[in-house]
Parts: sequence; structure tokens; C-alpha cells
Amino acid sequence: MPIPADALGLKPKRIQRDFRHMYGNLNGTFEGAGGAVNAAHSVAASELTDVQVGAEADEFYDIFILPEDLNRNYDMRWRLVFSHSTTDEDTPTFTFDYEAVAEGEAIADITSHESTTHSGAVSATANALEVTDWVDIATSTYVTALDILLKTRVTATNLGGAGANEIELLYLELEYIPNPTRATRQNYGTFGLATEV
Repeated sequence: MPIPADALGLKPKRIQRDFRHMYGNLNGTFEGAGGAVNAAHSVAASELTDVQVGAEADEFYDIFILPEDLNRNYDMRWRLVFSHSTTDEDTPTFTFDYEAVAEGEAIADITSHESTTHSGAVSATANALEVTDWVDIATSTYVTALDILLKTRVTATNLGGAGANEIELLYLELEYIPNPTRATRQNYGTFGLATEV
């Protein structure tokens, strides 16, 4: 017996926002406080680039269209992917702020909605890949049916002992619960309408 399309459980989906290509980045330099820049990774042989946190309070702004299948009844969550260039077990703190924008609403600095933080020790291995724990954000409360865009800001609130450019940001990752289908069980595409048995 086929399972109705809207009864299927779906895994959360993820959005990866590359720090090097965020909308708050102009010609390799960030518009937010601190003026962080795109740079070569500290391991020259890696032939990679990233965004180095030069000082506490560096800000990284971005904006993107909310996913069309976002289930707005459930909260999103965020985490950071970065590397740390020394063997010091520093404990940096990052703050994540966001604000949704509806059609006809002015795009301005983030002034409302939720501010969340993450703090955690990094590895004692130099240049190790670091992935923070997930942090929930109350998008089910603040993102309405009319909202189209999400403005975000990541702030290096406290470097936790790290020196300038030791923290090298790669990705801001967001996770959300998708809507499987519309309430009418209508599936778009070439497969027609879902049927019940």
C-alpha cells in the first residue's frame, strides 16, 4: 500500500553559506565591524582561501532567500565550520543574529529578533577542522508566512585567547525541517497528483 506523500518523514535539510561569498563581503573585505578580509589559508600548501577573524567584534553579514520548502512551524538551527591555526585550546564565542524580511519591507541593519551564542574549546591540533555544536534559533516565532529573505550576522564576540587570524572561517551552516508537500497532497513535476489507497 503506498504511503500518502504528506505522511513521509523527511530528514532536515542544510544550507551552507560560504564566508568568502557572503553578501556582506565587498571585494574581499567585510562591510561589518572589524573589516575582516578573505585570505590565503594559514597552511600555504593547502592552496585554499578562507576568512580570517582579525579581532574580537568582527562582523560577518549575509542575506539569502528562505527555502521554498521551509516548514515555518519548526525552528532552524546554526553552526560554524572553521579551522584554528595553532595548538592552543582557545575557547572562542560566536554570536548569531538574524531578521526576516518581507516583500516591501526595507532592508536595514539587524535590529530585532533573536540573538544566540555558541562557545566551545577548539582542538589542540593545529589547523584542525572545527565544527561547533548546533544552536537552535526561534524562527518558528519570528519568520512569518510573508517573509522572503533572512538577514544574518555572525559576530566573533570573544576570541577566547586566540590571536589575530588564528580562527579561519569556512561555512555558516543552517538546518531546517522541510514541508514534504502541500496540504492537498499535490506534487509538482511530471508525476501528477499523489493518490490514496
